[in-house]
Amino acid sequence: MAAEGNAGPSEYILHHLSNLKLDLHTWKIDPEAQGFWVLHLDSMFFSVVLAAIFIVMFRAAVGKASAGVPGKWQNFIEMCIEFVDAQVKDAYHHGARFVAPMALLVGFWVFLMNFMDMLPVDLLPKVASMVGVDHLRTVPSTDPNVAIGMSLTVFLIAFGYSFVAKGFGGVAGEFLFHPFGKWMLPVNFMLKTVEELAKPLSLGLRLFGNMYAGEMIFILLATFTLNFVPSVGGSVGMLVQILLATGWTIFHILIISLQAYIFMVLTVVYMAMAADHH
Repeated sequence: MAAEGNAGPSEYILHHLSNLKLDLHTWKIDPEAQGFWVLHLDSMFFSVVLAAIFIVMFRAAVGKASAGVPGKWQNFIEMCIEFVDAQVKDAYHHGARFVAPMALLVGFWVFLMNFMDMLPVDLLPKVASMVGVDHLRTVPSTDPNVAIGMSLTVFLIAFGYSFVAKGFGGVAGEFLFHPFGKWMLPVNFMLKTVEELAKPLSLGLRLFGNMYAGEMIFILLATFTLNFVPSVGGSVGMLVQILLATGWTIFHILIISLQAYIFMVLTVVYMAMAADHH
């Protein structure tokens, strides 16, 4: 939790908000690189690692599943699956069997990404600096590329599934004839296009905005200690930061869980809307 003692507040904040970037034009690590052909290696790394952790967790439970009295881990996984299945049954009333596994993956993947915000802000960046990595952001969902990328993926899956469920004629009819009928085709098309484009933007920006704000508060608490420690002494400053960070962490647990739940539920809702016939 402690802030890096040699950096000023502005440098400290900018350092923690800088991604580990790979410029694909030069194939060099450049924290200042901008543009489309720039990969955020830290966001990609933690996203893949957390997806692997999700798969290992659930595969381990499936491998040890038994018909008798379940163990604690199997019981926890079964509760998670039943919870997601109940949410899907409430919102989705069509025949696609992949929607529930998709919701399970999306919900827990986003939760694990968000949960990285519970780690002390300097812990993993400090470890990375020991091996020569100067910039590292550890919460993938605070990266707009990850949040918007996931929401676009959900949108494209739902939009593609709408053609499977309704056919080309059904989708075209919604764009051209809904809600005002055949005499207002341009208005119908414009309204439907705006409605569809708003789905991935609202889904991704909601996740990014809430998680970015939570990350900023943790960084600002650490920055406060950066200024506070020299005046009151290291042990007192550390105690103040621990108390402040603990209080925000307890509240932030609710935020990270709620954002994962909202992302999962809206994913199911968008799939249901894609299959509904108007």
